[in-house]
Amino acid sequence: MENDDKLNELLKKFDILSLQIEKYKEEINSIKNEVSGFRNSSSLNEPKPIKPTPSEPFVPGFENFIGLKLINFVGIIVLIVGLTIGVKYVIDINLISPAMRIGLTYAAGVALFFISLFLRKKYQVFSMILFSGSMASVYFTTFAAYEYYTLLSRTPAFILMLIFTFFTVYNAIKYNKQEIAILGLVGAYGIPFFVRGNSENITALFSYIFIINLGVLLISFKKYWLSLMYISFFTTWLIYLSWVTIYSSVDTHEKGIVFGYAFFIFFLLNSLAFKVIKRLAITPADTFLIITNTAFLYFSLMVLYKGYGKTSIENITLYFGILYLGAAIAVKNYISSQQYLHNGLFGISMTALVAFAGIKYMGFTLTMVWVTMAMIMFVSGMLVRLKLLRIAAIFLFAATLIKLLLVDSMKFNSIQKVSAYIIIGIVLLIISFLYQKYKKNIFGTEKY
Repeated sequence: MENDDKLNELLKKFDILSLQIEKYKEEINSIKNEVSGFRNSSSLNEPKPIKPTPSEPFVPGFENFIGLKLINFVGIIVLIVGLTIGVKYVIDINLISPAMRIGLTYAAGVALFFISLFLRKKYQVFSMILFSGSMASVYFTTFAAYEYYTLLSRTPAFILMLIFTFFTVYNAIKYNKQEIAILGLVGAYGIPFFVRGNSENITALFSYIFIINLGVLLISFKKYWLSLMYISFFTTWLIYLSWVTIYSSVDTHEKGIVFGYAFFIFFLLNSLAFKVIKRLAITPADTFLIITNTAFLYFSLMVLYKGYGKTSIENITLYFGILYLGAAIAVKNYISSQQYLHNGLFGISMTALVAFAGIKYMGFTLTMVWVTMAMIMFVSGMLVRLKLLRIAAIFLFAATLIKLLLVDSMKFNSIQKVSAYIIIGIVLLIISFLYQKYKKNIFGTEKY
């Protein structure tokens, strides 16, 4: 047990130091960019006033936060919302032709872009906010030209949005500014809804979101920006799950399932890409995203497959359990240092397998199946000295007992009640005896 605590403490210190090193690398890159800028402008014989750069710390304070950070974000968001509402207004009153509407909105985005270029040297942070707004604007305009007005066919619209995505990703990484990615990429998610609620063409809408997520994924290979990951993750799943629960129909189920798996794979890679490439430890935050990502996919599949009967739900739950169990075993055997990842994958697999039994069986049979599963998990955890398996078994025993007391006692006949109580009691006593007899082996050289 003492060795286990020391190992956990060392892993935590390793994670903290790894994140600090990455932060220092980002600061070094930022300083290099600034030095390069000074060198390029050294030929000008003009005095260079000393002024704070974006990477320098400012004196904390309420006015500082409002004036230097919050107003930038709020201003550009309000401006973009104003542009989208303006487009909606001219749509409603049919004031100008569709081509003119798209052209004016593109012009607004281009104007923001050139203003950001003009201000980049003196006001880098403000310039980056304007650049982000211009990218969000042209994203929406391209989507509207394809989806609402059919001025662009699918291929040109797809190519244009890919170009905007790569350009935004390039600038976010080059200037080491998370704000560019958040406003330019993530901000583009909600713009179609300001103009025409929820799009009826889910292929167009989800393809649009898919392309934006591609940009987030590309950034995740270079930067570990948790805010960007969380915002893109929850925004995408909020839009998708809203469609699944409210707007999906039998005709669109297959498309919905394809996009659900696509979003799941994207965010799974997004959670792991940076850490795997840099050979860093998976943190609890990464594990939380993996677990939540799985839960969202599972829920959406349950809704979409609901009309296909109980067997489909059983099979999906069983597949989740088997796949994640295989992944957990692979992580333990090949990258055993990733404790949080292994624990998360194993927890998902056990939850899915227990849920599968709960869906497939009922009453006395379910109680006996859960007892058997718990016993197998405990014995396996004891043999391989794996604490997680034994803890999972204890929780499953507790769930079985609660079920027996609160549910089964009112439904079982006398023979079933007696059998259930006697069997569970005997099993718990056996486990207690095993703890007493093999406590040195269990707690001596424990694995996580």
